[in-house]
This record gives sequence, C-alpha cells and structure tokens, in this order.
Amino acid sequence: MLGPLFARAEDITDRRIEHSDLLIIEVLNEKNLSVECRVQKGGTIRYPLLDDVELGGKTPGEVATLLKEQLGADYLVNPEVMVNVKQYRSRTVSVIGKVMKAGPVQLPEEERMDIIQAIAQAGGFQPNAKESKILFTRNGKTVTYNFKDLKKITDENKKVWLEPGDVIEVKESFF
Repeated sequence: MLGPLFARAEDITDRRIEHSDLLIIEVLNEKNLSVECRVQKGGTIRYPLLDDVELGGKTPGEVATLLKEQLGADYLVNPEVMVNVKQYRSRTVSVIGKVMKAGPVQLPEEERMDIIQAIAQAGGFQPNAKESKILFTRNGKTVTYNFKDLKKITDENKKVWLEPGDVIEVKESFF
C-alpha cells in the first residue's frame, strides 16, 4: 500500500533541525558560549569559536554531540552541551476538497500526523465527500486512498506520516 515514496515509522525519529528554527545552545559554566540563534537557509549557524557550524538535518541531540566534540577538541575539557529548539519553522500540509475547513493544516512540532488526523484537523468530511477517494500527493506523485482502509491500519510502520508540502484532496461523491 505504501511504496517507496513514503517514509516508514522507523525512518522517522526526532524532528530534524531546519532553516529558520530558533535554537537555544547552552554550555554548562560557559556563559559566553550559551547562545540563542536562528538556523540560516543553508542549515548553518554562526557559533562562538567555531564560526559556521553545519547542523541542518540533524536532531538537537546530534547537534549537542557535534558541538561537544568540536569544543572539546580545541577549547574546553569535557564540555556539557545542551541544544533545545525554542521555535520551529512553520510546517504545513494542504487539505482541500470536500472537507469542512479546507486549507493549510499545521503539523505538530514534535509529533507525527497521518492523513486521518489531518482530515480531522480540517473539520472532517462534508456530507458530499467521497471517502473512498482521497488523493494524496507528495513531490508530484499522487496515490489514492480509501478512508476505511486508512482507519484499519494499526501498524505504525504502515501509516502514511505527513511531511511539509503534502496535499490531501477529498473528492466529491455524486451519489
């Protein structure tokens, strides 16, 4: 049912850092190295002593490990680094067609959302919705789903987890 287009649950872990995310980096007992910074478009930040640090696509834990290694290599003895995301970049999917509130649906910051949850966020189906024809588009490729089939999926590895830019279109029933 899924195919290679869609990520499986085991491929989705902690939310990855993206450009425009606002980070808080704290280094224990090093006030000058504790900063708040926004990730640049290229996935980098300017950080004291290290200049440009590439961290786009990494989790906050991976960034903390990277900074600990880089600071420990030349500047500090066994630094303790914590990285938290203060504000995530806005991420949405579009839910259109025969739903009560068509439009963008905000993806949760640190949780996953599937097609069923996105339709619920859009207020559910209109009375003339064709629940057996839900078009799901990602990166220009479209797959058709039946709502009843989606509800039967209990295995987290088989659910379709949404990503920013996905489009869900609920078609109209003519009966």
